[in-house]
Amino acid sequence: MKKLLSILLCCAFVLGISACGEYDEDYGVSTLDSSNTSENLENTEIKIPEIKSDDPVMPSYVDISLYDEENYANIYLGKNFKFKVTYAGSAVKVPWTYKEIVADGWTLVPSDEYSEESQILAGKSIIVDFNNEYKKTITAVFYNGKNSSVALKECPIVKFIIKENGLNVPESNYGQFWVNGVSNISAITDIIELLGSPSHFYRVSENKYYLDWFISKEDRRSGITIYVDTAEDDIDAIEFSYY
Repeated sequence: MKKLLSILLCCAFVLGISACGEYDEDYGVSTLDSSNTSENLENTEIKIPEIKSDDPVMPSYVDISLYDEENYANIYLGKNFKFKVTYAGSAVKVPWTYKEIVADGWTLVPSDEYSEESQILAGKSIIVDFNNEYKKTITAVFYNGKNSSVALKECPIVKFIIKENGLNVPESNYGQFWVNGVSNISAITDIIELLGSPSHFYRVSENKYYLDWFISKEDRRSGITIYVDTAEDDIDAIEFSYY
């Protein structure tokens, strides 16, 4: 009789629990807010950092974040930029004519490759040397922008090249220069202070770079290019052009 009574009490206890407990409709269902679903995450704009220059040297001189992976920046001298150049005692202009440079005391260096009558094809150029009375050399680029061949002496000089820093090269034929404040003795920081950050820079070798200052985005031929030695902190060569 006691055994039967114990069984009945156990059954009643189990039934009581089942009757009082409510069914959990959320059991096994995620409690995350539906607004945080993957569909919503796909619509979230993720900003990917732009690729910037990884050059190890130039950050010492310029804000490297301004340059892209090819070391170009949207920095220009501007359309109102004017060249102010003195070289080996002459006030050099660019563009310049053959007649003007000769009148200023420069003589075309004789060559088997060119003369004042040499024909320059349409859209082409010729690189020549001039000497002055002080035996100093300047290299000039004549450019024919017309639709037919023209004699060298009729084409404008659009670019001058000073291939060496005469201060650093003993017995150099290239003399003292002053290009918008930049001279033979300028350090790299001096150059950037005078001209601003370059539009572009290129690493030639471990310590050798050239820096470009373009006049405008439309024509990257016109401007100033300076070759520098970062180990020596000086200028190797300089070019300036206006097409």
